Amino acid sequence: MFDTLLVPADEVALAEVAELISGTRADRWRIDRSLYRPELGVIRDRDGALTAAVLTTARPATAATKIVDLWYVDAVAGEALLDAVVDLARWRDDVAVKWELPEGVAEPSFATMFTPMRQPWAAVGTEFVRGLVLWLRHVEHTEPGYYAQTTLFTCGAVAALIAADAFGHGALSGDAGDREREIEFWRRASNYPACEPVGLAVALREHLGDVPIEVALDHDGPVLLEDVSGFDYDFRAELQAESWRQAAALGVPLRRDRVSIEEILRRVEAGELALLLIDEAPMHGETGPHWITAHAASNGIVLLQDPWVTVAAGETWVDTHDMPMRSAELEQLVRWSDENYRGVIFTGKRPSV
Repeated sequence: MFDTLLVPADEVALAEVAELISGTRADRWRIDRSLYRPELGVIRDRDGALTAAVLTTARPATAATKIVDLWYVDAVAGEALLDAVVDLARWRDDVAVKWELPEGVAEPSFATMFTPMRQPWAAVGTEFVRGLVLWLRHVEHTEPGYYAQTTLFTCGAVAALIAADAFGHGALSGDAGDREREIEFWRRASNYPACEPVGLAVALREHLGDVPIEVALDHDGPVLLEDVSGFDYDFRAELQAESWRQAAALGVPLRRDRVSIEEILRRVEAGELALLLIDEAPMHGETGPHWITAHAASNGIVLLQDPWVTVAAGETWVDTHDMPMRSAELEQLVRWSDENYRGVIFTGKRPSV
């Protein structure tokens, strides 16, 4: 009935849709989302007037399409656009289609194949967005809790706290004290300001008690110090040496071989969690060290909790919670510096697995 096509979104086309939508919902169509591959699909009546429009994004290196908004005055046209989004996602071999619903916007009656996503504890002002998901490929998992970091440097602490929740040691609860807990954990784990693998593993081991923790880091000296020198380097290197001593005292194994992506996926699929030190460049086009948590895997797909939400570019927790990625893309992410070293922290198996 309709010939639908999603094309790269441009400002003129997005402005045309925004003019038809009232209030803050229209503002969402005006955000510059160019970092995250925005695409637009529209349906017009015989007179050329818009009857339905859909805006989607997809963070690079991930395997999900997100519906930012689906607007329509004709439900049949709206459903046709939804089908077009899902069909395109299947053609791209996406793992999931997510749907972001701002406060006050209900899902349409024809969206029966989508299921609600778990609301986050907190997500830097996007908590009130609701999320739906349609899994196109099955990855067996229990949906974890989500919290977005509130500073530029607390990703490691948040990744660890998200992992801790799976063992019943969660400190995050959605109340006003969560940010204090985030900062407190970061202070224990930090190499100021970054969290390096061994120090983060020590803090997580102390937080979890008797849960086994293992570190794999294929670099013999201090890490995450590429841009510092002099006293700043020496101070942080001394802190890292103290972390190595604490890890040995706590019985935290420190491997110096390069762990493979295949091993990461195999162990996560078997019930362990993996905190991964990554370079953000494949996802955001700008290099930077960052920590994410791998919590499920199957058939070359891994599901991740990424504490970072690029709110200014239109991201919400819907993008970064239960974020699917293929093993090939993970291979490009899990490395840091010109030396391409790889830092991974494994936990023991979760009690429910």
